[in-house]
Amino acid sequence: MFKYTVCFVKKNNELLMLNREKAPIMGVWNGVGGKIEKGETPDMGAQREVFEETGIEVESFFSKGTVTWETPEGELDGIYVYLYMADEDLIYESPKKTREGIS
Repeated sequence: MFKYTVCFVKKNNELLMLNREKAPIMGVWNGVGGKIEKGETPDMGAQREVFEETGIEVESFFSKGTVTWETPEGELDGIYVYLYMADEDLIYESPKKTREGIS
């Protein structure tokens, strides 16, 4: 099991991105997500992270798989990737400052 998730929230033709204000990828635009907590499945962790970082409660989501790489130590590492389809009536004011960055 990998430690992290990244989640892309899509509404119609819009994709919510977050400009990170924390290391290790500070200043990079990315999806929302983070570390899976003890006792969580990757799905549970992804849903929690989307809510914590955006306030959006997402019901319908798709696991899009994993992205994997080899660490400098030669070990396999990776991240779970999700796509969340937001309801058309969702109103999300942007830009918005969150604990992780600006969305």
